Amino acid sequence: MAEFVELFGEELLGKSGPISTSSALAGKTGVFVYFSAHWCPPCRGFTPKLVEFHTKHAATKGFETVFVSGDRDHKSFEDYYGEMPWLALPYEKKDLSRALNKKYKVKGIPSLVILGPDGRLITADGRGKIMEHFDDCAGYPWVPKSLGELLSGPFLKKDGTTVGSEAIEGKTLGLYFSAHWCPPCRGFTPQLKTFYEEYKALDPNFEIVFVSSDKDEQSMLDYFKNDHGDYLALPFAKRAEKDEISKMFDVDGIPSFAVIGPDGHILNANARGKISGGAGGVMASGWEPPAVGDMAEGPEAAGTDINEAPAIVILCNGASADEQKAIEAAVEPLARSYIAEGKRTGDGPKYIFLLAKGGDGGAVGQLKALTRKDAGDAMAAAGDKPVMLLFDIPDEGGFYMSESHDITTESVAAFLKAKDDGSLTRMQLARG
Repeated sequence: MAEFVELFGEELLGKSGPISTSSALAGKTGVFVYFSAHWCPPCRGFTPKLVEFHTKHAATKGFETVFVSGDRDHKSFEDYYGEMPWLALPYEKKDLSRALNKKYKVKGIPSLVILGPDGRLITADGRGKIMEHFDDCAGYPWVPKSLGELLSGPFLKKDGTTVGSEAIEGKTLGLYFSAHWCPPCRGFTPQLKTFYEEYKALDPNFEIVFVSSDKDEQSMLDYFKNDHGDYLALPFAKRAEKDEISKMFDVDGIPSFAVIGPDGHILNANARGKISGGAGGVMASGWEPPAVGDMAEGPEAAGTDINEAPAIVILCNGASADEQKAIEAAVEPLARSYIAEGKRTGDGPKYIFLLAKGGDGGAVGQLKALTRKDAGDAMAAAGDKPVMLLFDIPDEGGFYMSESHDITTESVAAFLKAKDDGSLTRMQLARG
């Protein structure tokens, strides 16, 4: 029960008052974590369905539900919770609520996450599973299939023939999530095609499977035949497998490219930047995501990106090449320590680290525009000195700025400690 106490605290709120988290969730086959708010119309539409489902199946299946409120005041929380027959995270536990929203990457409500009896995530698509199995709760607890099961074949070749799972067994495998209707995909696909030809010549033990989000089979086949490289595709008919694979790799937008090692372990869930670096770059440094990312290749590092994890971004385009190398060397030990901790906990890195060494194009320009209202004057006053910012986009677009322009391991660590201690001034990303 220690896992649930860590998630929800020592006490939850029951219909008769506070109740020990350990005793409330002991022996449960699963815990449904329900993110919702009364002000949200889709939530008010889904909550009665969840109440009906819970009432019908919770006792026989042995699960419990915990409401995590997004309401704007305590009275709204109380009124809304009055409609629910289950447990709730106490409204005042705002820090735990924010941590749960971050941990399970809740981007919109209502959202229902299902945890196993050990507190580990089973599926973040609880809402879909409930609506799919509303009457009989069939298949509960809806443990996802393994990647091996989802990629058991057959696979489609460009000439229309098919091959079995032997075509990918024991190989480093790239999964390319794309669709012809998506303009960024049509821009990236030729790059991937060229990369595949060059990299395959260097490492024959490599394959790619195109996972289509096209709207019909003919569009998928035309796109695959006319634009893609000489790799494989998941047949369009395997829509259920496609959906599960996309969820497994948290594919929220396309194009997306993930790489799995010969042993089946994920090497890099966000490998588009590796493609941009070329086949030679991958042969030199491998598929593992960089500990410290280069904003010129996208706002990604350590297998995640700035939209998913708080990110230290150091603007150092005014520094010399040697100074930029020194900054990267100073940041890297911290980056690797957070990567190691994230692997240990299974939650991913608490912070990622990015350097902006070039101009103001792409994501760098967007971030500067979004910080202009609260930090524009301070950034202008810095001139060519390095500027260290901490973007916490998952926390409703918050950001922080360091007063120090001396970027060392110690100064970065002190900046992060101040953030963890709550002693930094929070600013807000804003347009205009």
